[in-house]
Amino acid sequence: MFNFKTNVPELDTENTHLFKAADVLEKMGNNPGLTADQFYKELALSELDSEDFQAVTLAAIAIETMMQYDQTDEMLSEPTIH
Repeated sequence: MFNFKTNVPELDTENTHLFKAADVLEKMGNNPGLTADQFYKELALSELDSEDFQAVTLAAIAIETMMQYDQTDEMLSEPTIH
């Protein structure tokens, strides 16, 4: 996993959660039609530490929300389309 550190502990913790979430999302693939139930099931079955589970789950939700497929954007040749 990528190791990115700053001088701000809170930011470092958040970045760690985002990188863990990105790793879990990458393992889910890029196939359309992933339902919310399947998304949460994949997160529950991931190898996340119980202490990080909530923060990483929220980070994964944030990433997926930001990466919604915009069919009107012609620049996206291979978008993430969960």
